[in-house]
Amino acid sequence: MIRAIQVYLWFVAAIAVTSVNAKDLNDLGKIKLKALSGDPSSQLRLGFHYSTAKENLEEAFFWYKKAAKAGEPSAYHYVAKAYATGRGTPLNLELAKVWYEKAALRGSATAMAKLGDLISVDDANNTVNALAHAWYALAVGNGESAWTERRDRLAEGMSEETLELARKRMEEIKGKILPPKERRPTPPSPTKKRGEYHFQSGQKYFGDLKEGLPHGYGRIQSPDGERFFGEFQNGKPYGYGTHFSSQGFIIFSGLWEGDKAIAGDSPQARLRAMLKSP
Repeated sequence: MIRAIQVYLWFVAAIAVTSVNAKDLNDLGKIKLKALSGDPSSQLRLGFHYSTAKENLEEAFFWYKKAAKAGEPSAYHYVAKAYATGRGTPLNLELAKVWYEKAALRGSATAMAKLGDLISVDDANNTVNALAHAWYALAVGNGESAWTERRDRLAEGMSEETLELARKRMEEIKGKILPPKERRPTPPSPTKKRGEYHFQSGQKYFGDLKEGLPHGYGRIQSPDGERFFGEFQNGKPYGYGTHFSSQGFIIFSGLWEGDKAIAGDSPQARLRAMLKSP
């Protein structure tokens, strides 16, 4: 029992020391534990932390996307920005549009403007110009005055027929924008199925389950005393996790995919980062 407590304390400490700029290191540990349990606001805060204080864009994207999937409106914008710039995830302009639109329909004027930017660079035609102008007009109407010139410059090359189409598109979009009361995410459900799972290797898991397999947040203990705390998907570590030796020392803390560490604080992860560098 004493060893288990020591390992747990190591786990909390490992989470805490990921921020050298935090005023209270224990606060970051609490935020990460809440994020792992599914709290979107905490996931969003971790996204901010890793994109600024730690400059770990891959992990920042991981937390932003979790918050976005949980319905956190602010996270939609950051996921879209990552796809649009290729920072933290591969460049994908189509996915950038999808996530910017999600943010825009929840009232983000900046996302409306960014959608106008992305759409306006497509092959020019009346339909594309009308849709881009509609998003620019909505952005300006919602306080993003910096895009006024782009809206007006686009309008100069549009026929009256296309301008009328843009006005119709704008009214259609207005009808889809959610009212303020409906923009916030629903709280995480506390009714996840939890239990034990025994691996053939002798390792024991306790935590969230889906169809009998580890899926969600949980912990593993091996027969020799090693432990792993983190997220799982379809029976394997996937997401943020920390691996400890039987003595409670941190072997690895960071992002996992399957049974492999892909990003984080360890010699192996630093080597992978070097090998991926141009």
